[in-house]
Amino acid sequence: MASSTLIFALCSGSAWMLGFLFLINISQTNSIANRWLGMFYLGLACSFSQLFIYKVQLFQNFPLLVHLLELPAWATLPCFYLAVLKFTGRNVNNKRLLVHFLPALSFLVFSILYILPPLMGSVQATPKLPFWLGTFIRYFFTGQLIFYWLLSYHTLSNHRRYLLSVASSIDDVNLKWLENLLLASLVMILGKIISIEGRLNTIIPLIYFAGMMVLAYYSIRQQSIHPIEHISINSLSKEPNDKEVWERLEADQVEELQRKVIRITMQQKLHLDPSLTLPALSRATEISVQDLSYVLNKGIKKNFYQFVNELRVEEAKILLLSDKVKSLDMLGIATYAGFNSKTTFNTTFKKLTGLTPSQYQKLPSSAIANG
Repeated sequence: MASSTLIFALCSGSAWMLGFLFLINISQTNSIANRWLGMFYLGLACSFSQLFIYKVQLFQNFPLLVHLLELPAWATLPCFYLAVLKFTGRNVNNKRLLVHFLPALSFLVFSILYILPPLMGSVQATPKLPFWLGTFIRYFFTGQLIFYWLLSYHTLSNHRRYLLSVASSIDDVNLKWLENLLLASLVMILGKIISIEGRLNTIIPLIYFAGMMVLAYYSIRQQSIHPIEHISINSLSKEPNDKEVWERLEADQVEELQRKVIRITMQQKLHLDPSLTLPALSRATEISVQDLSYVLNKGIKKNFYQFVNELRVEEAKILLLSDKVKSLDMLGIATYAGFNSKTTFNTTFKKLTGLTPSQYQKLPSSAIANG
C-alpha cells in the first residue's frame, strides 16, 4: 500500500506541475494547443489526487473534496482531443466547442442536484436514483475515454496522410512525439478499464506511473511545429470521386497533365528544394491544387511525398556515381539531392532501392546497368 500511495502522490504532483507549466505555455510554442494540453494534465492531476486520498483513507474526512476532484475528470480526454486538433492545425469552431464538454456539464448538473447537497450537509431529501442510472454513469465515463482516444487517433492518422499529400519533407512537421503521447494515454486508459473490475490492482499504480512518465517526457520534448504552406485540410481530406473529376478532366487531359508535371519538375529541378510543397508545385505547373493532387494520386499513382522523394533518390543515384561524390560526404549528397536530413535520405533510399547509399555506391557497373 505504501508504494502505491507514493506512486499516486508522484503522479499527482507531476500532473499538477505539467498542467500549470503548459497552461502558462512556458515553452512559448504551439500556444493554444499547449493550453489545451495543460487542461488535460490538470484533469489528470485531479484524478490522481482523488486516488491518493482514497489510498491514505481520508475519503470520510473530505467527501466533498473527493467529489469536486472527480468533476474535471469528465473533461480530461476532450481537452486532450482539442489539443490534438490544434497541434495538427485543425480549426476548432468555438460554437461547437461546448459539445465536447456536454458530458462534463451534465455531470456537474447531476452533482448539484443529487450528490453535492448531502455532502455539504443539506438535510433536504434528494430523489432516489434508479439503479440503472448509477450503472450507466459508472461505465459512461470509461466509454467517453475510449471515444475521445479514438477520435484523437483518427485525427493524427488523417494528419499524417495530409502531410504526405502536400509536403515533400515532413521531418519538421511530423507529430511522432504526439503519437507517443497517445500511446501512453492508451496504456493508462487500459489500466483504468482493468481497475473497474478490481483485477491486477497491484500493478495498476505502476501502469499509471509508467504512462505518466512517458507523457511528461514527450510533452516536454515536443517540437515546435513549423507550419507548411496552408491548404484547407478539408479540401484534400477526401479524394474526389471519379465522376466529379472526369466531369472536369478528360482521360487525355489527365495524361497530358502527368507529362507536364514530370517535365516541369525535372526541367526546373523543383524536387531539389527541400521545402517544396504541393501549392508550390501547383503554381510552377499552373495546375490547381485539387487537380494536381488527383493527377499524382490517380494518374502517376503516387502521393506528393512519394513522387518528389523518388525523384530525389534518382538524383542521389546520379550523384553517388559521379565525380561530385569525391567532394561530398553522405550528408552533402543528401542535401544536394533535396533531402533535409541524412536519416531521411538513408531511410528513403533503402526503402526504394533495397540498399543503403553506401552499398549502392559500391555496386559494380554491370549490376547498376541491369538494375
